[in-house]
Amino acid sequence: MNKNLTIIFNAYFSSKNLYRILKTLTKFKIIIIENSRDKKLKLNLEKKYSNVTVLIPNKNLGLAKGYNLGIKCAKTKYVFLNNPDIEISNRSINQLILCAQKIKKFSIISPIYKDEKIFKNYSGEQSIKNKDYFFLKNKIRLVNWIDNNFFIERKKIKKNLFDENYFLYFETLDFCLNLKKKYNDLFISKKIKFKHYGSMSTDKKYQDIVLLTRAWHYNWSKFYYYRKNFNYVYALKKILPNLIQAIKKVLINAVKFNKFYTYLSLIEIYGIISSVLCLKSFYRPKTEN
Repeated sequence: MNKNLTIIFNAYFSSKNLYRILKTLTKFKIIIIENSRDKKLKLNLEKKYSNVTVLIPNKNLGLAKGYNLGIKCAKTKYVFLNNPDIEISNRSINQLILCAQKIKKFSIISPIYKDEKIFKNYSGEQSIKNKDYFFLKNKIRLVNWIDNNFFIERKKIKKNLFDENYFLYFETLDFCLNLKKKYNDLFISKKIKFKHYGSMSTDKKYQDIVLLTRAWHYNWSKFYYYRKNFNYVYALKKILPNLIQAIKKVLINAVKFNKFYTYLSLIEIYGIISSVLCLKSFYRPKTEN
């Protein structure tokens, strides 16, 4: 068992993905924030895997609060933050640990997607002037932003945790922005790769709940992010295209008599209005557990 690292998964109705990924990650301590509050899943996982601890909060914490809870509960030098819709090898994780030990100053280091044709989990790639062999061998690059899959030294972020006003979306962008302002040391290794299944961390039968949650929180969080880090007027300019698009979708889906997608678009507008009015991130679609 590696004593330097705890892998933290933020889970919400993610049992299939958790059973899949835990089969291979037996050499590391693992903390799962089980936001769907499935006590049976906790019993089964902790019984089957001695390296796994499942934390069940009193309510669904979302991503920001969930990660903060995991970071606070971990006792190891490093933490690796993930959603469970990934596939990564023990070898890749050990390479990340080696990178962390070799790079004297870093806030985050992350692997990259095996397939970057559709999406990259980073932006703002910059070459490093340092021509150290290790940096060259592991294709280490500075970046401006990383989307999840954060390998972090815990003591570096004790006073720089995730902003818990976010429930979902933009919390990782905000987190990276704050770290970059202070340290300017966000790294990726283009040699270390993992597979991302893409928006599949929640089991399929709960996809309607996922869509409703995404519709409200993406828009709320987008406005909040720009209001917090820039200003209110700039945030209005950034969210206006989302509002116009949501109104169009309401009209189109209403003409097609598509009740669910009409409602989904109305939820987008609801999220925008709530954020513009500076209300808290309160929306939680109801589901049976």
